[in-house]
Amino acid sequence: MPFGSGDRAQIQQILEQLGKLATDLAAVKQQVADQQHMIDQARQDATAAITSGLAEIRAVAREALGRTSDVANGHLANIGSELIAIRGAIGQLDTRLCERPTPAQEVQVAREEPAAAPEQQPVEHLAPEPAPEPEPHVKPASGPDPDILRAAAGIAHATVEAHRDTWAFLIQTAGREQHFHIPGKVQDDDGFVQVRFSGPSLVAAITSLDHVHHTADSPVTRAIAAHIHGKITTAVQEIIDRPHRGDGDGTPVRIVIDDRAATDEPAGP
Repeated sequence: MPFGSGDRAQIQQILEQLGKLATDLAAVKQQVADQQHMIDQARQDATAAITSGLAEIRAVAREALGRTSDVANGHLANIGSELIAIRGAIGQLDTRLCERPTPAQEVQVAREEPAAAPEQQPVEHLAPEPAPEPEPHVKPASGPDPDILRAAAGIAHATVEAHRDTWAFLIQTAGREQHFHIPGKVQDDDGFVQVRFSGPSLVAAITSLDHVHHTADSPVTRAIAAHIHGKITTAVQEIIDRPHRGDGDGTPVRIVIDDRAATDEPAGP
């Protein structure tokens, strides 16, 4: 049965409602897509901000840890130098106390009466006395060169580069001198130290090393002292031979105690 005019109007109304629903659904889909895009953009911005913030925090933390490590290493090196100097002073004081007789021994020696002279026997019954053994020859200390000392005293600062053990030997040798000052900062790079010396400290080091070189009982101690003494005096002698004339900055004094063999060079044609 064909539709009447009333049915057609109702169908038209339904079609219009369906079209409106389709339009509303498309609008809702667009809003959802826009909101999803905004959420994704916010997520990306938050991730970028967090990543950037973490990178800055890591950089600040690394810098703070580096500064803390440098300060700690500097303090530890200074404490080590002071301990070495104190150990050397205690060793010297202990040696002096061992060589000096105690008051009880001095009183005992003073109270002892001289022993009675032995009875003289006939000459034919006296055994020949053994010849006295010659005393070991001790090379007299000639003293450092005054020109070297004057030139060293005029140095504002000199950089000494050596192994940590060499630096410890130098502290033990010159640490008891009046004009020797332990540097406030010692750069330690895997056992190889760099120290800045003043002129008075160089003079004290030269004097102490020269004395140990000529008076020490151990040949090893004499050899070490002579080697370090030679390195320092060679650097100072260069100032005497080539003095600064004021026509430039000049070459800073740098004393490197690190002898090495020459590199192998390829043979020529």
